[in-house]
Amino acid sequence: MSKCAYCPSSGPFTREHIWPRSLIQKYDSLKTYNPKTNKYYQGDAVIKDVCSICNNEKLSMLDSYLSSLYDNFLGRIVEAGEQATIEFDYSLLLRSLLKISYNSTRASDNVASKNLLQTYANFIIDGGYCKTVMLQLQIVTSSRMMDLESGAERTIRPVMMRCALVAYGGPLAHRFCIRMIAINSFWFYLIIPYKDEPPHIWDELLHGLSDWATPTGILIEKTSTKLFVPVEKTTYFHSDLLGSLLSATGQKK
Repeated sequence: MSKCAYCPSSGPFTREHIWPRSLIQKYDSLKTYNPKTNKYYQGDAVIKDVCSICNNEKLSMLDSYLSSLYDNFLGRIVEAGEQATIEFDYSLLLRSLLKISYNSTRASDNVASKNLLQTYANFIIDGGYCKTVMLQLQIVTSSRMMDLESGAERTIRPVMMRCALVAYGGPLAHRFCIRMIAINSFWFYLIIPYKDEPPHIWDELLHGLSDWATPTGILIEKTSTKLFVPVEKTTYFHSDLLGSLLSATGQKK
């Protein structure tokens, strides 16, 4: 590597966790999904292209913020029939989610997403001006599943952390990148244009998303500090939301 993924520094480089280590430690057990092999493995996903200053002095602040947000809101599993509320600093939340997405794309070799998210590196590190990006939140609640053979029911809960490219195939899909960052019941969607788009193009995309089978949640306004999600706007946890994870197998790291 010639320079840091976030700044022009030529090193020294450190191990940067794709997910904040402080979040990983809040779970009893997590497995990492490798999209290249479509397999799970036991261990933390890391990358090694971030300089020590960016990692330890700047990105660590975002990790601390997301960890506090987890303690106050994101650690909760929203049960079926419940509403949800989250309070946040919009800029810090957006920077934290972009950081996880950017880290994930570099680990998965998704060139298109990597190049797009790289243009947000300065914003992730220092804040300030941010090119157009839309942020939405979907609350995914627990659900009941029945074993057809025994007739027994059990509750399944979205206990997870996941970052993925959303395979949206509706109108104007080729002009936007949509990435999902799920932390338990709180599934955030980053909608990012590959180039500047006029308002009518955004309107057409949002209309297509509203008709899509997979819900992408409620818009989080840039000027807001709190979002209330009523029961009728939540989504039950079901297999269609997991995509390729359903076919993944385990492997030893």
